[in-house]
Amino acid sequence: MAGVGKSQRLLNLIIGLSSTRHRLTRDQIRDTIEGYDPLPYGASDEDRAKAEASFERMFERDKKELRELGVPIETVEDPVHGDEIGYRIRPAEAAMPALDLTAAELAVVSIAADYWRGAVLGGDAHQAVMKLASSAEHGPRVELPFAALPAVSSEAFGVLVEAVADRQTVRFEYSSVSSGAGTRTVDPWRVVLRAGVAYVIGFDRDREAPRTFRVQRIGGAVRTVGAPGAFTVPADIPLGALAESEDLHEARVALRPESGHALRRRGDAAGVDDGWELYDVTYAHGDALVAEVLALAGGARIVAPKALADAVVKAASAALEVESA
Repeated sequence: MAGVGKSQRLLNLIIGLSSTRHRLTRDQIRDTIEGYDPLPYGASDEDRAKAEASFERMFERDKKELRELGVPIETVEDPVHGDEIGYRIRPAEAAMPALDLTAAELAVVSIAADYWRGAVLGGDAHQAVMKLASSAEHGPRVELPFAALPAVSSEAFGVLVEAVADRQTVRFEYSSVSSGAGTRTVDPWRVVLRAGVAYVIGFDRDREAPRTFRVQRIGGAVRTVGAPGAFTVPADIPLGALAESEDLHEARVALRPESGHALRRRGDAAGVDDGWELYDVTYAHGDALVAEVLALAGGARIVAPKALADAVVKAASAALEVESA
């Protein structure tokens, strides 16, 4: 059924099989559980056969997945018509221990799972969230106070973390202001997060030197090359500008009313200028502050230092050019 995703269909199936007093046959499941398409009215024998086969494949996959989640689906035979098989879930056997999750907490868990979509933990994370959602109490939706989109490409991030653990070489498309766009082949040593921005540090095989790459600037998929255990991680990894230090700087940031709450919490109020609210914000890494301001989509701008203000304008202009191309 169009518009119903897999997770919602599985939840509907759990609710339907848990609510029935006796059982649901395959025909009843197909016709009453939202997410499965009923047989088309007036269809030819060929179309009906195709629809039956499609439902059978989907239902078998759904049963298998629910059982892997620990949901005990029983197969029940009719005492009169033994060939008419049905299914049910005994609620007492399927119940999870009580989890005292609020709506906001469940939303945070869902965001964490979405962060790993398509990555190493994607399938496991979404299965766990689906089972939590099926057992949590339903109440009014609670909006999260701030946008929670990940600051990095989660799929690339997941592959890189796995490659670091396996000591496996990776290859990806990368673009930077200094060296332009091109393919990089890297032995990844470490993934570092600084102010919500992810970097991978490793040995660039093409340039035969250690390099630091910002994950957001990776284009396309990150591919592993060769077998695991291909390199040895050095004892002292050169962090360069990413090293934690007390070399802090201060920037003046202008914010629109009711925007940039994270910047407000870190900064000190410095007055108002033509409707913009000014804050002095301490930062260690200029590119991280630029990325944070850009993410506010016009709700913030950097007043000083000029170099960071120009970097914001340059990045925004480049994005507009790509959008209009």
